[in-house]
Amino acid sequence: MKIEWNQVTKLSQVVAIVLFVVVFCVGFIIGRKFENKYVLGDKIASAKFLCLEDKTIYTDFYKDMVHIDAGVKNATYLRQTISASGARYANSDDSVIFWNKGDTAFMEVGGEIVFKDCVREVVEQSSE
Repeated sequence: MKIEWNQVTKLSQVVAIVLFVVVFCVGFIIGRKFENKYVLGDKIASAKFLCLEDKTIYTDFYKDMVHIDAGVKNATYLRQTISASGARYANSDDSVIFWNKGDTAFMEVGGEIVFKDCVREVVEQSSE
């Protein structure tokens, strides 16, 4: 069986491309794992807000940001912005805004309040 130089070259190119893709994907996955810790810093607090219409907002607070899990598009991470009272967090175009003061909160999406009269759920500590 005679091996042509073109076959070796093509095989090595395919192996190189596959290896590059694998290394890139592994690096991307590892980088994403540590990205939030580097960019956001340590988590300060977490809270669950219960809202009208049986809606729920899960939050993780960082120094200048909040991570929101409420099932709303583009509402994952919001930066803290200027507020006269309480805390205001918004995305870059203010299409998603989360307001929080004490144990209460509400959230606007596209200029409409979609999470209303939210109250932080108090988790009772177990006495062991």
